[in-house]
Amino acid sequence: MKKVSDTLSERAKALWHFFSTYEKVWFISIVVLAIVFAFIFPETDDPTYTVTLDGTAITSNGNALDFSGIDGDFVITSVSIGSDEYMISDFTDVREYTVTPSDVDTLILPLPREVMPGESLSFECCPDGDSGEITVAVVSSGGASFGFTVDLTYGGDGCTVSENPPKYLVSVGFVMFLYIADIVTNIACELLISKQSKWNFIVSFAVEVIEILICIVCVYRFATLAVTLMFWIPCDIVSFIVWHKHPDSIKDELTAVKTLTTLQDVFIILGIIIWTGVLGYLLTFVEVEGGIFANNVAVKNIACYLDACVSAVGIANGLFILFRYREQWLAWYISAILETVINVMAGQWVLLVLKAGYLTNTTYGYIEWTKYIKGHSPDAEIKSDN
Repeated sequence: MKKVSDTLSERAKALWHFFSTYEKVWFISIVVLAIVFAFIFPETDDPTYTVTLDGTAITSNGNALDFSGIDGDFVITSVSIGSDEYMISDFTDVREYTVTPSDVDTLILPLPREVMPGESLSFECCPDGDSGEITVAVVSSGGASFGFTVDLTYGGDGCTVSENPPKYLVSVGFVMFLYIADIVTNIACELLISKQSKWNFIVSFAVEVIEILICIVCVYRFATLAVTLMFWIPCDIVSFIVWHKHPDSIKDELTAVKTLTTLQDVFIILGIIIWTGVLGYLLTFVEVEGGIFANNVAVKNIACYLDACVSAVGIANGLFILFRYREQWLAWYISAILETVINVMAGQWVLLVLKAGYLTNTTYGYIEWTKYIKGHSPDAEIKSDN
């Protein structure tokens, strides 16, 4: 047992000394920052509310909802009149209806059919800002039939408000745990890549599993989910084998790396542009219940194109890593910036820590790989490929 313990201790010491002081400080700083952000910006699931009007107060026919007087944006996803339920897309040309105080055209929502006196009326909505109060009236050509102001937390006179179940498939606590695990494994993987270590692909496999789970529980980023399953996991396995076969001629723990030609760069950029346009457009037609963008279709569609671009750059990045090209660091830059935009749109503030780690380590990795390439002659690179 002592021998095994000594061996483990020696391996731990060797692993500790494998990294420079800067690398250790960088890693620990990102982990600590992620934990701090998790407490400051805990993950929350914005609820939707069903507002039900008291039918006995509706004394005449009504054919529209009038929201004049509201002081904050909110989104309506469905309307029910009596026993009939209608999705917004059933009677408008949008999949959600956003009511905006500054846009008078949005303050009147025509109903799919008339509301009769004494008939119940309800609609599902969610605030698209800080306001939790709605002013609404049932109106017809003859004027208001019933009006009220409702607080989405406490309700109001003449109406009831119920909060609907969360849109996430799991508790937000588990989602936050996945975010932290994603940050820790990702930055460990990035650090090993910058060290030209083949062991980054073992850590990368854990990254892929975690990111697949995040896509599933948040019900979003389907392009990333598909690319991770069908490309990144197989690519990690093949890349580990390739890197293992191309060690540095002097230091076995390093892998020989190289750079692309200008013509190769041009073809790759064109491929990314085409992939983004086609796949992004197709993703906008994917409709699912719930998810992190469930309450804002417009934002979801923008995220579709960003996600398509991230997946395209990710595939290019995977191939760059597989064939040991320095340009993989440039792909990391693009991915980090695009994912930062997606995270901000989704309110995933803790994941911004990961993107900060990406951008700093990407700069470090690019510098380290450039030093290596400049320090090795073309003859040495060709020799390492054989």
